[in-house]
Amino acid sequence: MTHIIHRGAGRRSTAERRIRWAHILSTATLVVMAIAVAGSLWIWLDPELVRRVLAPRIGLAGHPVTVTPGIQALGIALSAPPLALLIYLLMQARAVFAGFTTGISFSDIVATRVWRIGAILVAKGLLSPFWRAGAGALLTIANPSGQRMIALEIGVDDLLWAIVGGLLVAIGWTLREAARIAEENAGFV
Repeated sequence: MTHIIHRGAGRRSTAERRIRWAHILSTATLVVMAIAVAGSLWIWLDPELVRRVLAPRIGLAGHPVTVTPGIQALGIALSAPPLALLIYLLMQARAVFAGFTTGISFSDIVATRVWRIGAILVAKGLLSPFWRAGAGALLTIANPSGQRMIALEIGVDDLLWAIVGGLLVAIGWTLREAARIAEENAGFV
């Protein structure tokens, strides 16, 4: 007796796998949003985490920092704009993934959302050094004279965020033009 094994039998189609990944990533964006908000609050509300985790990330490793309730409140306020940008980026990504699950993968709205994600990443790359400088000034403002710091440091990561963001902006423009052409072609049929 001969058994024939069909290659790919029992496997999901490419479209099914894409939809499954889109569902997973859509859910992941919600989880990351929650973690980002909770994590930001958690760090600022715990003076020891501010000293141990945040201070080194903003260039203050080994420098004295002063953490008071007022500085913690200002730190939360200072973190709100970059956190809002991150949440907005994740909402755009989630909408793209949700579109993929319903079959919307090539449209002007997807192009617009990809463009927005790129613009946010460019903004992140350009604004992060200023946020770190502001946070550094905030954490040292209550220090004695001579121990206050403000440092503007532009890292490779900042440049990479801006470059990747610029790439996504360009892809968004290209997708928008392709969606326009596809819509025109559909009108001819």
